[in-house]
Amino acid sequence: MVININDKNFFYQESAETIVDSVIDLFKQGVTNFESYAQWPYTKKIADDDEDIHHFNWYFHVVRSDLKDFTYSFFGLAGRDFCDEPSITVTIVIPKGKHQKSIKLQRHELFDVVSHELHHLAQNIENNYQERKSDYSGKLSYLLDPYEIEAFHIGIRAHAALSDKSFEEVAEEYIKSTWEKGTQDQIIAVVQAWKNTDFQVFNKNK
Repeated sequence: MVININDKNFFYQESAETIVDSVIDLFKQGVTNFESYAQWPYTKKIADDDEDIHHFNWYFHVVRSDLKDFTYSFFGLAGRDFCDEPSITVTIVIPKGKHQKSIKLQRHELFDVVSHELHHLAQNIENNYQERKSDYSGKLSYLLDPYEIEAFHIGIRAHAALSDKSFEEVAEEYIKSTWEKGTQDQIIAVVQAWKNTDFQVFNKNK
């Protein structure tokens, strides 16, 4: 399956949907750790091995935080796992003392995270370990990393498509919630960089 990266309706649904629905179901059941694997249906190579890899592992974890003033938060990872295979990990952080089964995860938010990490696979996981030079420092060095720009675009594309918000609204809300020191001019610059990416990293992966 060819990845039509410039299709505004594409966000790795073929792989993401099963993972997203599985995580939501597992979370409802009170499961805190789970691992499985999924097929990689796309023609893009996700590793530099001599033999093509057509699957990846995925992991799901729930962890507790001492903070109380939030409902939940996500973070994800992509790269090689302890089996040295391509993988993505989704971690859900919830407050200590909050009953897991009482929390309702928003599907579009989880799709955002999973699609973001799947795009890192499509960039080729070997690239994730390369040293990257940046013209920026602090939080901006992460938000404007060329690899992250693309992945944020895909995740926000999914989030916006599955919710009633625009790309700009989703992007700005995320930045403001994770970077209190960012000025409005900086936030606008990051949103525009994410929205207008030409996917140079992705296109270099043959």
